[in-house]
Parts: sequence; C-alpha cells; structure tokens
Amino acid sequence: MIGSWKLVLPVGFVLYSLPLFLRVNSTSDYIIDEEFHIPQGLAFCRKQFDVWDSKITTFPGLYLIALVLHPLNGCTVTGLRLLSLVGAGINILLLYKIRRRTLAGTGGNAYAAHEAITLSVLPPLYFFSHLYYTDTLSLTMVLLFYNYWQQEAHLPAAVFGAASVLMRQTNIVWVCMCCGITILDTLIHQCAKTRTGNSKQIRLFGSELWLQMLSSPQLLCNCILSILAKCCFYASIILPFIGFICINGSIVVGDKSAHEATLHLPQILYFVVFAAGFGISNTMRQLRTVLILLRRHLLLTMLATLLIAAVVHFNTVVHPYLLADNRHYTFYVWSRLYGRFWWFRYAMTPLYVIGMAVLCCGLRHMSDSFKLMFPLALVLVLCFQRLLELRYFLVPYVLFRLNTRPSRKGLPEWMELGVHLLLNVVTFYVYFTKEFYWQNYRTPQRIIW
Repeated sequence: MIGSWKLVLPVGFVLYSLPLFLRVNSTSDYIIDEEFHIPQGLAFCRKQFDVWDSKITTFPGLYLIALVLHPLNGCTVTGLRLLSLVGAGINILLLYKIRRRTLAGTGGNAYAAHEAITLSVLPPLYFFSHLYYTDTLSLTMVLLFYNYWQQEAHLPAAVFGAASVLMRQTNIVWVCMCCGITILDTLIHQCAKTRTGNSKQIRLFGSELWLQMLSSPQLLCNCILSILAKCCFYASIILPFIGFICINGSIVVGDKSAHEATLHLPQILYFVVFAAGFGISNTMRQLRTVLILLRRHLLLTMLATLLIAAVVHFNTVVHPYLLADNRHYTFYVWSRLYGRFWWFRYAMTPLYVIGMAVLCCGLRHMSDSFKLMFPLALVLVLCFQRLLELRYFLVPYVLFRLNTRPSRKGLPEWMELGVHLLLNVVTFYVYFTKEFYWQNYRTPQRIIW
C-alpha cells in the first residue's frame, strides 16, 4: 500500500485542486505580491537574466525554477502559477514520507497519509499553492532537505538545503538547525560507543557527556572527525552565507527599507497561537496534561505570564504595512482587536502561556538535541521579523507538526482536517466574492491570508 499512497496522494491532490486553481487563475493577472514575482519569473523563464526588479528582497531561486517552463513554451502567468501547484503535489508526498518516518509505525500508512493531507490543506499554505509566491516551492526545498537529512544522506540534503536558501534566505536557519542536531547527536553517539548501554541514557543537558569528552583526547578527536565527515556539506552552505551577510550588511537583498532586522519577540507568541490553533489534534491531546502541569506549578505559571506580559508591553512592534494593507486577514485582526482595544494584547497572555506549553508537550518525546535546536531556530527565524505575516509561520509550523507526538488516529485528527477544509471554503469564498478598489490599481483587490 506504500507505493500506492505515493502515487495517489500527489495525483489526487493536484486533480482535486485543479478546478479551484483555474478559478483563482482567472480572477486577476497579478495578486498582490505577484506584481513583483510574475514579471521577474517571466523574464527568467525567457532567459532574460539581465532583468531584475530592485524591490525583490529574496535570492532568485523562485525565478530560476521558471526555466523548466522554457522548453515547454510555458512562459505564461498560468505556467508560473502551475509551478506552485506542482510543488504542492510534491509537498504532500514528502509530508507523507517524513510523517510516516516520525510515526514509526503508529497507525500505519493510512494514518501518515491522513496527516499529509491535513498538512497539505493547511489554509494559508493551501491558498498560496494557487499563486506564484515563494512559499510553496520554498517549503518543497525545505522538505526535500529535511527528508534526506533524516535519512543521513548528507550530500543530497546539503544540495536541497542550498536550494532552499536560494528560495528564501531565512531557510539557512533550518540548515543550521539540522546541522546543530547532527553535531549534538554525533557527540552523544560517540560517547555511547565507549561505554555499555545505549545513547538514550546519555543526556545532552547533563555533565556526564561533557566530562567524558574532555577527559578523553581520543574520544574528542573521534567526535571532531565524525562531525566533519557529516557536516562538511552543510558548512559549504553556512560559511558562504555568513560571508554574504558580512559583505551585504543584511540578510535581505534589494530594497532593505521595509525589511530591516528588528527584535520582535511577540512574533513567537503569535506563532504559538497559530500553531495551537491550526494544530488541533496536538492541542486536544495535550491540553489536559498542560492544564494539570500549569496548575501544579502555579508559581512558575504566574512568573511566565508576567514575563510574557512584559514582552508584550515593551516589545510589540507594528509594521506600517500591517496597518496599511487591507488585503490580508492580519490587517483586520490587528485593526479590530489588537490595535483597537489596548487591553486585548494583554488579555491574550494566558493563551500564550497555554499555547507555549501545548507546543512543548507535543514535542516532549523528541531528542534533547531537537528540543534545544528547534526553539533556537524559531527565535532566529521569527523574532527578527518586524512584519506580522502568517506566511512566515508556514515552514516552522510544518516542521513542528511533522514531529508532534505520535498517537492513534481518532476524533482530534478528523477535527483538524475538517476545520482546515472548512476554513479553505470560507477563505476562497471571501476571495471570490469580496472585491474593492485601490486608487492606483485598475483591477479589483481581494482579501487573502
């Protein structure tokens, strides 16, 4: 049945989405940021590499992929958007393979397929699968990288890791995360080889591992050699990227004015709400445990609440785009809740605490190295973004959800899938029926994620 799922999932997804894709494709030549992406993609598709829009802030990976359309005479708006739909079809296959691996046999292949479908129809991700944005194909490259990294095929992993960085610069964080996990797991594995027992008995956060390494020069040398053998390919991506930042002065290319790095810790809090809200199955399964833990450690809960309230008070940053662009749902959330009622952002603090605990409990089965590197990666990829943009949450959410605690498929999993499908119906209905005009645009504007 494994082989049939690998065929049914991508083909079924594309066929299911195709009528909706054609309907979206007929609404407008350019949808919001496509006014930058599509002309640039068409130029590269036609091998006009001297054409570059200075307002574009990412590397040209998205536009280089458009070259596959050139031999097919497919250098059109529809052709470019189809690349995203095909990428989404590849994503569902990769999601299935990765989730089947993390489930480790729990629930069988049908459960892994259910999880892959649920993630593929994640409402913000599914919507952008119909547009020529970086998000879908960026996720494709990250998933290819992560899939090979899980299999310890480090050379192909590094190739797709580099491709993911070409799609979006912040993907370097996921390459660094996986490289860091590899380094830490190698240290544990090498130490376990010198003693009886398995590597699970050696804790990363304990002193025994580090004392053992420092007391044995041969063990330290073996660790270094093993790490170099596994991570040299990742270093060939990370080190040049560090050089790029030193030369460029920023992670952003092109117009840096709207994408200046700013410490913005509440982004983690917004992500927590996003992940707990869309990851319904994990939230439902962990909520009881979380509430018991928070009540048992009441003092720590109160301190965490006060700390988060202080972060909200002193570090809430509002990007001008958030207040000016009424074509995104975040505009309405902010203008009608966060921005309208001064108390609302503080009233959300208990939900932030509960959501953070839900996420932590969902990953408590993971290795110490993952539990150290994933939160660090989250901070790096989110907390220096000034703009609240749900698209920035997609890759971290998918990686989180792929690694949530395995359990038997039940009502929570079906509810998660059902809510995703219902939200897709609502958001596409709003997109097709709600039109308004901007002064400098001749075509009607619509609301998207």
